[in-house]
Amino acid sequence: MDESYAEVGTEVILGKHVMRRRGKNWTEAMDVYVGVKVKITGLSRGFAEHRDLSGCLCCKVDLDHGEHDWRVESMILASDVPLLTPEQRAKLRIQDG
Repeated sequence: MDESYAEVGTEVILGKHVMRRRGKNWTEAMDVYVGVKVKITGLSRGFAEHRDLSGCLCCKVDLDHGEHDWRVESMILASDVPLLTPEQRAKLRIQDG
């Protein structure tokens, strides 16, 4: 997702982080949230300007009580889900509901 959409209240689908120059910024506990629709509750307090050590903008979401930092680049807008093919939905592990 483009960083310009990272605002409090925006509904997004969480995705798994990819490897960047300073790691994935990921724990196994985050796996259960991949593909789930959530609302952004705020920007994370990170390395610089709410970014992780790899320079990725990160947000907090309402599902995990702010426990994890979620990379904006790994999210998709929830409003874009109807535009996806069944194959794309499966690849992104999007959960209905």
